[in-house]
Amino acid sequence: MKKRDYIIIGGLLFVVGILYIWVTFFGAPTGSIAYVYQDNDVVISVNFDDNSYELTPQTIDNNYPLLTDPVPNEGGDVAFIIKGAYIHEGERTLVYIEIDWDKKAIRIQKDETPRQIGVRRNWYDGTGLPAVSLPSKVFIVFETVEDDGIDGVV
Repeated sequence: MKKRDYIIIGGLLFVVGILYIWVTFFGAPTGSIAYVYQDNDVVISVNFDDNSYELTPQTIDNNYPLLTDPVPNEGGDVAFIIKGAYIHEGERTLVYIEIDWDKKAIRIQKDETPRQIGVRRNWYDGTGLPAVSLPSKVFIVFETVEDDGIDGVV
């Protein structure tokens, strides 16, 4: 490689690093309500202001989400199981979601997909990029206020 190549690669890494720092630390203010989506449908709404949650039955299976025990000694207070979109051996895989009221954070604790991409995100408190499991079509986002469904009043 020539010296010019190193300068170009170093410059690109510098720009990407600055963008990452900007999004992580200076992004939009974090919200107090987390929404867990599966295939663009909200299945779990978590309000960290009053430590409450609301479960909405999934369209693919009305028995989910299920309440379950969190992993011991990892900080989770409440855990849920939802069905993802990834199909393995003819069955949809399960995605385990945990909530930590003290940290005001949520995470994909376990995902039965091959690469576990959403699990690597760990605890998500609304800063930085959202927690996403693409094979299961599950993602978690934070919002500042609860959506009342009204776009405007005339």
